[in-house]
Amino acid sequence: MPNYYYKGQFRQPPNTYDRRTIIQNLKRILLSRRSLAYIVGGSLFCWFYLLIRLTFFSQSPYDLEPYLERRLARSRVPNKSFRGVDKNPTPYDPIVLEPLPPLKSRQTWPPNLDKMLCRPKIYVYPDPPAIQAIYEKVPPVNTPYISERILLEQLRDPSSSAYKNYVTLNPEEADFFYIPFLGARYLNHCWFILGRKGDCDVDEKYVLPMMQHIQQELPYWNRTFGEDHLMAHPMDRSSHYYQTRKVMENATYLTTVGDLRPVGAPAVGYRRYKNIVIPSATTLLHLVKADPMKYLTDDGHPRHKHRDIFVLFGGRYEDVLPDDVYSAGIRSLFLNGFDQQSDYMVGPGWESDKYMKLLSRARYGLAPMGHTLDTTRVWECIAFGVVPVIIADGIIEPFEDDIDWDSFSIRIRRKDVHRMDAILRAISEEEYQEKRARVWEYGRRVLLTRDSWHLIVRDLCRRGRLEGKRTINRDTHVDLTGPYMAILS
Repeated sequence: MPNYYYKGQFRQPPNTYDRRTIIQNLKRILLSRRSLAYIVGGSLFCWFYLLIRLTFFSQSPYDLEPYLERRLARSRVPNKSFRGVDKNPTPYDPIVLEPLPPLKSRQTWPPNLDKMLCRPKIYVYPDPPAIQAIYEKVPPVNTPYISERILLEQLRDPSSSAYKNYVTLNPEEADFFYIPFLGARYLNHCWFILGRKGDCDVDEKYVLPMMQHIQQELPYWNRTFGEDHLMAHPMDRSSHYYQTRKVMENATYLTTVGDLRPVGAPAVGYRRYKNIVIPSATTLLHLVKADPMKYLTDDGHPRHKHRDIFVLFGGRYEDVLPDDVYSAGIRSLFLNGFDQQSDYMVGPGWESDKYMKLLSRARYGLAPMGHTLDTTRVWECIAFGVVPVIIADGIIEPFEDDIDWDSFSIRIRRKDVHRMDAILRAISEEEYQEKRARVWEYGRRVLLTRDSWHLIVRDLCRRGRLEGKRTINRDTHVDLTGPYMAILS
């Protein structure tokens, strides 16, 4: 039997170990430094293993199946170019598949504007005798607020497409009734011709005689309490120029201002699901009667020059401060800012001929908000093939249910307008040319032209649930009934 060295002496191990000796040996082994190190280290390893397992490998309520999580984990490997720029967030090359087949016309947006939703019948009230007497003293005034006159003339002109498609002479078969309300004409004559201020007694002399005739002397308003009646309010504050506006509030308004802001909508009288936003008349297009084709080719390019003006703006900006209510301070950035760029053309305004030359050579035209969100510059830009840059948070443009405004315009939020130059210069030449072509081929349909009533009617079709209603059969039209003629006389 081998000898064992213990405490400097060789001892021969006993033949048997008693229980006490075994316990003492175990204590000696367990209390040694090496054993304690093994125990503590093992405990720490187990604790860290459990922590890591629970933290990173346990399934949370938001996890997918394990095989999907492993697949997504592999895709999160960064794929960088040799310059360290992320070219693709996953290590896979982009996949380009075959394009989908085209949808049916009824499933696409924007819709085909040449295909009408319906062709309702619109009856235009004759001017009441009391109003005719007023018109003899109040001739038309040429201001940008003549949209009401343009729309009414289109409905009364037998040669217009609006008259041929929608107008009926029999009120009994009408789906809608148009009130020939020309409140802007009355107020503009008072303000700009007579030089008076305030409301000019418009309620007593014009609004009440018109509405009392429609509501009390004729039967059709009371049939639906005005729900099927239309009237135009082309000025900035819509019907808020009239103290007695409640007598007309059940009618559908055709307004030039669409405002979603909580403060703006009540201020301008905008009603989200009651008003129809229409294009505004402009001094250049409807008063000066500018002809863009004098300066542009058939495809919208300048006849003799190039579009070498990067950005164009003409209007008030020099006295605007950043915290002004007017334009929400947006136009303050044009002074000693954007106006310092050599390829920008910014000024307080120009005479008509020069302005038309500038429009024909501009790429982008700024349309920042002023007192209200809308601005006539949008329509002047579109008419001359200039891509409009709309800076008006909360604006509703005309006919947004049918017109894809984003395809031919650029919208910049107020919080980003200080970066406008960088935003516009980041647009590629290909993208610009695509928008410019869309302005010329598609955007011009939004202008206040003979197409306006076709787009207005599309909104009326949805509101009156008249989709599929057929066109008017002119052969079956009859004159006004005898009792109704007696009332008018």
